[in-house]
Amino acid sequence: MIGNRYQLGGAIGTGGMSDVYAATDTVLGREVALKMLKTDMARDENFRERFRREAQNSAKLNHPNIVSVYDTGDVDVDGLAVPYIVMERVHGRNLRDIVREEGQLRAGEAAELLIPVTRALQASHDAGIIHRDIKPANIMVTNTGAVKVMDFGIARALDDSTSAMTQTSAVIGTAQYLSPEQARGKHADARSDIYALGCVMFEAVTGRPPFEGESPFAVAYQHVQEDPEPPSSLIDASADASAGALTETEAVNVDAVILTAMAKHPADRYQSAAEMGEDLERLARGAVTAAARSHLASSGVDPDARTAFVSSVAPAPSAAAPSRYEEHRRAHEKAGGGSWMKWVAALLALVLVGAGAVVAYNYFRGGEKDSAPVVEEMVLVPEMTGKPREDAVAQLEGLGFVVAVNDAPSPDRPRGEVLGTNPVAGSQLRRGTLVTVTVSSGREITDVPDVTKLTPQQAAEVLAQASLELNPEIRHENSDDVPAGAVISQNPAAGSQLSKGSQVSVVVSDGREMVTVPSLVGMNVEQATATLSSLNLKSTITQVDSRKPAEEVLAVAGENTEVEVGTTVELRVSNGMLLPMIEITRLNPRDAEQALRATGWNGKLVAGPTVPTGALVDQGLIGHQEIPAGQDIRKDQQIGYNLWKFDAAQLNPLR
Repeated sequence: MIGNRYQLGGAIGTGGMSDVYAATDTVLGREVALKMLKTDMARDENFRERFRREAQNSAKLNHPNIVSVYDTGDVDVDGLAVPYIVMERVHGRNLRDIVREEGQLRAGEAAELLIPVTRALQASHDAGIIHRDIKPANIMVTNTGAVKVMDFGIARALDDSTSAMTQTSAVIGTAQYLSPEQARGKHADARSDIYALGCVMFEAVTGRPPFEGESPFAVAYQHVQEDPEPPSSLIDASADASAGALTETEAVNVDAVILTAMAKHPADRYQSAAEMGEDLERLARGAVTAAARSHLASSGVDPDARTAFVSSVAPAPSAAAPSRYEEHRRAHEKAGGGSWMKWVAALLALVLVGAGAVVAYNYFRGGEKDSAPVVEEMVLVPEMTGKPREDAVAQLEGLGFVVAVNDAPSPDRPRGEVLGTNPVAGSQLRRGTLVTVTVSSGREITDVPDVTKLTPQQAAEVLAQASLELNPEIRHENSDDVPAGAVISQNPAAGSQLSKGSQVSVVVSDGREMVTVPSLVGMNVEQATATLSSLNLKSTITQVDSRKPAEEVLAVAGENTEVEVGTTVELRVSNGMLLPMIEITRLNPRDAEQALRATGWNGKLVAGPTVPTGALVDQGLIGHQEIPAGQDIRKDQQIGYNLWKFDAAQLNPLR
């Protein structure tokens, strides 16, 4: 029980910094998810404070497309205050799983799915909170079709725990969705989230991230230095007969939206999430997007040079420009032009390149007259290996280098220690050159396999294949569904990420719970059935003729043996219908009946044939009873008798 309120259930996820558990809010009776900081991270008091502050900020975000944060607090773990966050429990699938399982989305479908994400981001940005880790795994689609963005504020807390303690920053987020400014370790703002969302949309419509490489560094480098392929080319290449290739308009629209969001310079992107959302709405309904109007296609000219040139030679677009744009497009389509956008783009590129060449020629020609060649100073890259991350970044930036930080696993170097640089120490570089610092993130991360329903031995073999170990302290529980000897549950849960060499704990089934059937003989039937019910056993009652009082238990099936919980136990119970037969001979029928009635008998006396007797005094008395005295009879049983009848022939002639 956490905080005297939240009852923990099984683990549903884990990461490098925290574990997530299913939990029940016992006050409100609702399901929640409880995220708890890992103990090693909680030892840092500064991190705990920033974690709490960010949790409080996240709780202020009240938006239907943001996973709600309900509560935050601390729990004592071996004398250490470990912070936790209680949030909304979301049932559904994340966008990463949807794309993996169902394949890439159509451009319109992706736009419709991401429109709620832009609304969530706009609400967050308005509150001054930058997500910093937008990726498909953080976008949930619930079972009812709602879209929820997860992990608001946590990325900022992680940033603070690593490099934001100084004026230098480092790479925060996942490499495939990292903005160039984050890759350089620079300040991230709302437009960094927009870049990441552009990467997410790229992957949603193409089935692959915009940049891929053998290491996170290689991917981060591409974000900084290389332009992504137009997504339309990848969509067309993978289109099947049912989906078909994109039309010219669709291709330009989807390229314009995604590549605008992914512009290298933040000023060239959408300037707000709401602005991107408006373009996604246009894309979803098949209208021409604002991005397509501004950027008909990639010109091939450096974005900064293109922006400067257009600003200097082209008038600002007027309010009528869109209608002229549409008139030109329709006129060209009527004339049979099917690739008008590519033609305009190619023409624009030629003009820009030519103008840029003229400007450059004039600039350098003038420089030849007035100045001598400048020899650039070269700076030596110092040895950074073994230094703390913050110190290395600060020193390199102080030498004038642009610094990017790349996390890499290491089995023997502590988290946060520099493993090396690229270019390596001793290289001579110009100021402003990008230097990537590789920092240890601890041991290598691996996906936790599913070992439920396996035996512990099988589970150990499967975990070993993933470079993980089975915790030898195996807990056992009864289970109605999982057979004895098989794993019921595991912690961390399957699909979580864990450092290689770590242990996975399991709970093994002992089968259905067993219980001993108690001795209940002599008890009242109501007491007996209540006792069985308290042991999670059912009961069935069989009435038995007996001299014992009615409702008294006479026998219990399986008494003192073990049976499964839920088993039905038969109780043999007295109906109180038996009593001993009394002696009624030499009584007249009336006296005999009264005597029988006095014992509780309520049956009927039935007279049989008379029995001859030579004794006149026996005339009219019972000479024989059908049931001997002492034998059991039922209370309602019919009893036969024979009366004596005087017969002189029976007299003894000797008398």
